[in-house]
Amino acid sequence: MRNRVSCTWRKSTLRLAVVGAAAALGVLAHPAAATAAVDNSRTLPLEGGRAIEVQQADTSIQMYPPLDSSPLSVEFFADGATSVRITGYDAAQARGTKLTVGYQIGYPVALPGAVAHVITPGLGIGGGNSADLGVELIPDLAVGFDLGTGNNWNASIIPEQELEVELEPGGITEVPIVEDHTFDGDTATVRFAGIHGSVSGALGPVTIRPYAKAVTSTNDVVITYGAPHRL
Repeated sequence: MRNRVSCTWRKSTLRLAVVGAAAALGVLAHPAAATAAVDNSRTLPLEGGRAIEVQQADTSIQMYPPLDSSPLSVEFFADGATSVRITGYDAAQARGTKLTVGYQIGYPVALPGAVAHVITPGLGIGGGNSADLGVELIPDLAVGFDLGTGNNWNASIIPEQELEVELEPGGITEVPIVEDHTFDGDTATVRFAGIHGSVSGALGPVTIRPYAKAVTSTNDVVITYGAPHRL
C-alpha cells in the first residue's frame, strides 16, 4: 500500500525527550487521574479467558488552509490517545504485544509525485499497570506515557520523526506514526498532541481516518478505526 517511506530522526529532540522523561520521573508522586473521551474501541477474546482491547480517545483532527496555497494541498493538525489493555488470567505477564497507530488517507485520484507528509512530536510509550505521566518535550507538544509498576518500567522514547509517503494513484494510503512497538505487560498507552500533516497532489476531497492495531505474541490481531474526517 505504501511505496516509499523516509524518516528523519532529529538527535536534538531525542536528547530533550530523554532528559525530560528522567526529570519528570523524579517528581512523580501518585498516579494521575486523566479522563479521556473514548471515541472507539474493539475487544478480542483470547485463549485462556483473556481479552485484549484497543481504544482510541480524545481524537481531534483539524484542517487549516495550506501554507503553499495550492488547490491540490490540504494541511491538518491532530491530537489523540491510543491504549491497549489485556485482561483476564495472568494478563500482567503478557509479553511481546505489538502496537501500531496511524492514519488512513483517502482521496479519489492522486497525481504523479503526490505525497502525504507527517511530522510527529517525540512520543513516549510505556507498558505496565500504573501511573500516567505527562511530559512536555518541546514547546506546545505535550505527550505522555504509562509507567509500569515496581522498579521496572519499559517506557521507551520515540524521537520526533518526519514521514513522507507516496500516495497510490487512487484509493487509500496508510501512514503509521507508531509501527510495531513491542511492549510487555497488560497495558500500553501513547498520547500525542501537535501532529502536523499535509497532503499534496491529491485531486478531490481528502479524508483522514485514525486507526490502531494490536498484535499479540500468538498473532491475534485486533484493530479499531476512528471516525473519518473530511479535509
